[in-house]
Amino acid sequence: MTIHKLLSRLKANLKQTDISLYPVANEQLIKQFEQEMRLVLPTDFKIFYLFCNGFESAEDMFRMIPLEEILEYRNELPPKQFYLAEYSIYCGTWEVEIGIPISDHYQIFDQGVVLTSSLAAFINRFLQGGVFEKQGLHYWQDEVRGLTY
Repeated sequence: MTIHKLLSRLKANLKQTDISLYPVANEQLIKQFEQEMRLVLPTDFKIFYLFCNGFESAEDMFRMIPLEEILEYRNELPPKQFYLAEYSIYCGTWEVEIGIPISDHYQIFDQGVVLTSSLAAFINRFLQGGVFEKQGLHYWQDEVRGLTY
C-alpha cells in the first residue's frame, strides 16, 4: 500500500475511528526539522507530515508524534534516529532510523527489532490492529522474530 492510498483510507474512515489528526506541517517546519535533525526526510514522511503533523487515538493513547515534539527528544537517540510513535505517554515507543544504507531509505523498529521500511505499512498495521490486538503493533516484533502464539 502506498502512502497516498493509506492517507486516503485514513481520511475516508475518520468518522468511524477515534483518530484525531493534528494540523498539517508546512514546508518551513519540515525544512527546520531536517536542518535540526541533520537529515533529509524520505518522500513518504514529507507526504505524511504535509497531510497531518501526526495524529492521536484514544486507543491505548497511541500517537504519531508531531515534528516539534520529535525535536524535543532528539538527543535521546543516536543521530538520524527519532521517536516516530508512542503509546500511553511514552510507555512504549517506535523509532525510525533514516539514511541506512542510502539517504531515502529508512527502517522503523521496536526495541531494536526492524519491523518495516514502509511508513504506510506501519500506519496500516495500527489501523488494522491498534497497539495490542493480534494484528497490532505490539505483536509485530514477535512475528518478525518468528514467534507465534
